[in-house]
Amino acid sequence: MAIAEINGYRMNYQVFGDDTAPALALIHGGLGGGDGSKDTINRQADALSAGYRCVFYDRRACGGSDTPADGYGMANCARDLRELMGHLGISKAHILGSSAGGPIATQFALDYPELTDSLILINTMTYSEEAQQEIRRQELRRLQERVAAVGRSAAVEHALSDRFPQMISDDPERFARIAAENLARIDGIAATQQAYLDIGDSLESRLAELKMPTLVVHGDADSRIPVECGRSLAAGIAGAELHVISGAEHGLMTNEAAGETQRIILDFLRRASAGQAQAAAN
Repeated sequence: MAIAEINGYRMNYQVFGDDTAPALALIHGGLGGGDGSKDTINRQADALSAGYRCVFYDRRACGGSDTPADGYGMANCARDLRELMGHLGISKAHILGSSAGGPIATQFALDYPELTDSLILINTMTYSEEAQQEIRRQELRRLQERVAAVGRSAAVEHALSDRFPQMISDDPERFARIAAENLARIDGIAATQQAYLDIGDSLESRLAELKMPTLVVHGDADSRIPVECGRSLAAGIAGAELHVISGAEHGLMTNEAAGETQRIILDFLRRASAGQAQAAAN
């Protein structure tokens, strides 16, 4: 992957596909830390880049990107993508946000509709529902309490075990690596979590402004973000398509439903592109 100074931090990014193809920018999930876009690239890059110029990047305090002291709010994170597109000479793109990447994608489409060909929202939500806010509020509080009780290193390991309970036994080397990386990024992780709490209804109240073709995909067995959140999201956006994948858990871009999710995305992109071409011809 490449490194560039983008909007005030060193961003790790990678581009796949023909430079002349329509651009597709993908925003990964996670509330800070972790491997950033790595898993999504491994599962999706080859197929999606066959017809699109796919742009993957690691958000602040994620993957191979830096952990700046500030700038984690949704508007500035949307600006991160805008600045990356400018750096790459991309004037317009299909914007895809997965999980915690969804609010950034939504903010981008609201702030920069002229740069947004279509909006694709995968197992995500607006973060406006009080029950979902309280879950994230408890996660941040638990992290802060653990730091006070057992120190930063143990607190990071506990938090990683909470999020990925099988990783320490299934892949202990990866667990140890991510725990060490997250320890170095703990302040950025806390800032990221706070930024999602700060969303409030700022996205929910503006969904009606979204006029571009929009796709919402959710699994009906999602234990992280309930499918009702996806249904509500689609209902708030005029003309949005909703696809519910039966039996699918959270993480549709990388889990067992990744292939079906990919087919849904490619079909939507094909139809959205055809509709835009027809409108331009008229």
